[in-house]
Amino acid sequence: DPQAILKLPYKRNYIPDDTLREQVATHFSALLGEHAKNILPLLPEKIPSFGKLRILQGDSIRSASTCGNGSTAERNVFLFSKYEIETRPTVTANWVAKICYGRLERVLECSLPDSKELGSLAGKQRLLAVISPCKRTAGKDAALKIVTYSGLADPIVTDLQAIVAVVGRVETRGRWYLVDRTGELIRPEFLQDEEEEGN
Repeated sequence: DPQAILKLPYKRNYIPDDTLREQVATHFSALLGEHAKNILPLLPEKIPSFGKLRILQGDSIRSASTCGNGSTAERNVFLFSKYEIETRPTVTANWVAKICYGRLERVLECSLPDSKELGSLAGKQRLLAVISPCKRTAGKDAALKIVTYSGLADPIVTDLQAIVAVVGRVETRGRWYLVDRTGELIRPEFLQDEEEEGN
């Protein structure tokens, strides 16, 4: 059974800007071992976007793209998530999962063309998360110890399945403390909500 549902707003005709397209290409290049410049022209012009997801037996995560530019809106909704990325210190080392935290900017539904340059991803649809990482939180688990941050790094793109939980945060004296109550995690699976879509 699905453990998370993608929610409205759904923008079928969303067109990413050049910076975001480059970030998507960079993500796929890391998966395929291919140069991002070769993947970039293969990406579709329109990459549909979701604004929210709900983890069953958990909370909803609203993307920053649905909140406008107001700081009040950002403070009053769940925008932050715990996610895991695969890293390795050297090209010959084994891949290991690293815990990270960040603000969900938007969710993308990227349908890739059937092109040999895309290898195993050719003709596949990938759900992607655009996340602005919380600075200096990589590798730290806020479920086990106090973790703070004071700013966000430039956005990255990763597979949506990297998101494992919603997290809260509390501000005091100019710093944000992450509130991670994950406990025993349930890794979410993602489905599109059946409500009416937007443009």
